[in-house]
Amino acid sequence: MRRIAEEEIGEAMFERVRTFRSLLSETLVDQLEVREYPAVLFRVSDNTWPEAIVRYLVEPKQAGRVKSKLIEKMLASLNAAPDKVMFPRGAAR
Repeated sequence: MRRIAEEEIGEAMFERVRTFRSLLSETLVDQLEVREYPAVLFRVSDNTWPEAIVRYLVEPKQAGRVKSKLIEKMLASLNAAPDKVMFPRGAAR
C-alpha cells in the first residue's frame, strides 16, 4: 500500500511538505511531525477487522480524485495476493 501511495503522490507530496514545513517554521507550532512521504497505519476496528489508514498531503481540490485512484490501485494489488490478504465475506444465508 505504501509503495502504491509513494508511486502515485510521493514526489509531489515531498515538495508540498517542504512548503508546509517552511510555513510552519514561521508559526509557534513546534510539536507537529510532518512526514515527507505517505504513511500507512493499521488499527483494529470495532468489528475486529484491521483498518488501513493512508496519510498523505495533497491539494484539497484533488483530494477526492487522488483518494479514488489510490483505493482502486491498492484494492487491485491486495486482490492480486489472496494468499496474503483475505477480505471478510458477507453473512451466510
